[in-house]
Amino acid sequence: MKHTIVFLIFLSVLNCNSDITGGFKILINSSNSSISLDNEITIDIKSSTNKVIDSVNYFLNDIKTTNKIKLNDNKVGENLAKVDIYSNGKKFSLNKKFDIFSNIKPELMTYEIVEEYRHDQEAYTQGLEIYNNFLFESTGLNGKSSVRKINMKSGEILDIINLDYEYFGEGLTILNDRIYQLTWKNRIGFIYDLDLNKIATFNYKNSQEGWGLCNDGEYLYKSDGTSKIWRLNPNTLEEIDFVDVMTDKSRIKNINELEFIDGKIYANTYQFNRDVVIVINPSNGVVEKVIDFSGIRDKVLQTPDIDVMNGIAYNRGKIFVTGKNWNKVFEVKVYSKN
Repeated sequence: MKHTIVFLIFLSVLNCNSDITGGFKILINSSNSSISLDNEITIDIKSSTNKVIDSVNYFLNDIKTTNKIKLNDNKVGENLAKVDIYSNGKKFSLNKKFDIFSNIKPELMTYEIVEEYRHDQEAYTQGLEIYNNFLFESTGLNGKSSVRKINMKSGEILDIINLDYEYFGEGLTILNDRIYQLTWKNRIGFIYDLDLNKIATFNYKNSQEGWGLCNDGEYLYKSDGTSKIWRLNPNTLEEIDFVDVMTDKSRIKNINELEFIDGKIYANTYQFNRDVVIVINPSNGVVEKVIDFSGIRDKVLQTPDIDVMNGIAYNRGKIFVTGKNWNKVFEVKVYSKN
């Protein structure tokens, strides 16, 4: 028989005096040791005073609900519970953030190398995309940041635009013949035409920094070095929504380069000692697969400058990967370890 795990969440009380602040608390009850999708939770209000509770309104992420909630279509990660308590003609509002975890274990994947292509080992790769049969790349580091148009087969750089020293280039994606490039800490992005002429800029508002960028043909998706992936309005580039990236056990931070493949977001994570790609459901943030790329870094020229795997591109059913200061781009086939 499962034991009921009671999560005691003490919430601040708004619009009331101090004796009421200590008089109410919320109990979030789940039958599992952690709250995950497909669980049913209950939200109960307890009072340590003699105050009579006339009625309570319950909200999850600002949507009115009952105190019993089946977590079916929710996003994982950060969620917000809120209650409005009515007592003796007064209203007291309490709220608290809590995490919902995935209800599945990520499928473990591995890879095989199909083909190898030349890549500039001086390129500190931040973003990678194939468009109109050309490879487009964004590189980083102050004084070395650039946007490049590359012959995929030969590795020849056909065109390059260098960023001013103050900018540290980050992720890149292409939508409707426009190239979008992020910068790291300047809170600004650049827009180019396909000839690498800069035609516009945009600013970050809600996201902290610029890391990775991809698109689904309609919206842009942006990582900022946290566990969040933001969905951007394609016209204004404003962050209109986000998902938290979660497994069944933990929140995944340092989400880096992104690529949208067959309805899922493929993402590098910035880890110094491990080369992996995670596959994320963009609608709820669940990590569905983890691709273990162990050993792939050993297949590039071993120079003092080589760094982590970073750079995912997709074209006509084929996946391509590289890394920071790697001298190769690899076409890879991904399959389950099971």
